[in-house]
Amino acid sequence: MRKVLLSLAASTSLMLVASAAAADGMQRGSIKDVGCAAAFQGFYMGVHGGFAQYTAHQNDQDGFLTDNSGWTATDGKFTGGVQAGYNWQRSCNTLFGIEADWAWGKLDAVTVDEPNDGPASLTSSIKSYGTLRTRTGLVFDNLLLYVTGGLAIAVVDFKVSNPQSDPPELFSFSNTRWGWTAGVGSEWALRQNVTFKSEILYLNFGDQSHSFISDADRFSFKTQDSIWVGRAGLNVRF
Repeated sequence: MRKVLLSLAASTSLMLVASAAAADGMQRGSIKDVGCAAAFQGFYMGVHGGFAQYTAHQNDQDGFLTDNSGWTATDGKFTGGVQAGYNWQRSCNTLFGIEADWAWGKLDAVTVDEPNDGPASLTSSIKSYGTLRTRTGLVFDNLLLYVTGGLAIAVVDFKVSNPQSDPPELFSFSNTRWGWTAGVGSEWALRQNVTFKSEILYLNFGDQSHSFISDADRFSFKTQDSIWVGRAGLNVRF
């Protein structure tokens, strides 16, 4: 979480530097007499990058491992992706929009059990993730401040493995998880059709249980996955 906040602070600082550099040009008419509608109204596409902090809560429900009290594993990496959306502005003060995005970057949250007694590790992995969100905000000249929320989706892998076993992978599954997301952000008009964005999002994918058979006995694991994301990007409006 601390790394996510540092990433967001860095991206916000970059936005302020960019805004200061562009402010004189805007005041001299680089966005001429078109107000906020020219900065944010309409369809846009863009790219983003930032830091993602992944947390996986893993629980052995039937005592397959040596300790079934539950574990929490984390992993943080830089991720990048693309986004597209559409904004509607009412006068020059309020905005409503919808945005879809997708990010790539393999996040591996690993828990290591006792290596000489039972399975050695549990690994939860997210290969990619995305959101479909609404955005509602206020426009102050060339600055947009917004809150956002909607659906989240991720491709999640989970496996239990032991290097001493043959084969080492004892149990695994891969599926697409749905959840929810919420966050806040800002966007600054650098040019008439180019904006710089900075936002922080929380994605939660709820609980999910998966069962498997080992030596004629059924065992179940329950996982709960969430991601904090701090990122920045550029949008081009068409």
